[in-house]
Amino acid sequence: MYNYSGIKPEIIELLSINRFNDSKPFYEEHKEELKQGATVPMRQIVLDLSDIMSELDPLADLNPVYAVSRIRRDTRRSKSKMMYRENLWLMLRRNKGIYPFAPFYWFEFSPMGYMFGLGMWTYRPSQLDALREKIAGEPQRWLTAVKAAEDAGLTYNTSDFYKKDRIPDAPEEVKQYINAKNVEFSRWSTELNNIATTKIIDELRLMIDISSPMYEFLIEAYDKALSEGLINADDYRR
Repeated sequence: MYNYSGIKPEIIELLSINRFNDSKPFYEEHKEELKQGATVPMRQIVLDLSDIMSELDPLADLNPVYAVSRIRRDTRRSKSKMMYRENLWLMLRRNKGIYPFAPFYWFEFSPMGYMFGLGMWTYRPSQLDALREKIAGEPQRWLTAVKAAEDAGLTYNTSDFYKKDRIPDAPEEVKQYINAKNVEFSRWSTELNNIATTKIIDELRLMIDISSPMYEFLIEAYDKALSEGLINADDYRR
């Protein structure tokens, strides 16, 4: 039995209205309704995925409060000064202060639909070098992991590539992945009715289970980069 109580259409509409008003008094008036209808269910998703995620990565930080974004935006470093967002997301990953830029699973919804998947983003190009070397050294295992992600319903959505080959003598079939600046496998759906029920929990659990070979490949490369000092917490704070 799941904890998840569902994110209903009326709450998604209220998030949009709140963002449109961009008003602290309006937000305060509806704060508890938004929390119970949107934030709490997102935290429930984290709870409902915690067993399968902790089995995959015992170091994952699965604190529901930590894992879910806030409705109130932090505008200090943003060009947009809109105070509130109409989309919420959660990220299943290791603690970002101790393990910055670690691979992660995520789920996000907005009035247009929802998206989920797994990926690995970086601050400096060298932070992906360990992954590139691992792909070049184990091309068949990587392609098997890619197939697992695809079998989970995910699509390789990385579109930013280096013009020159990062590892020129790597097998041709893996060069598109080696030359990528970030890694992302994701799925987009407009079927918002799915997130009103526990159907989305079944969908996410199945995705994590089937795509786990990709996460394992990414986390092994990440741990190597971390041990070699290619990744550090100071970069995350910039």
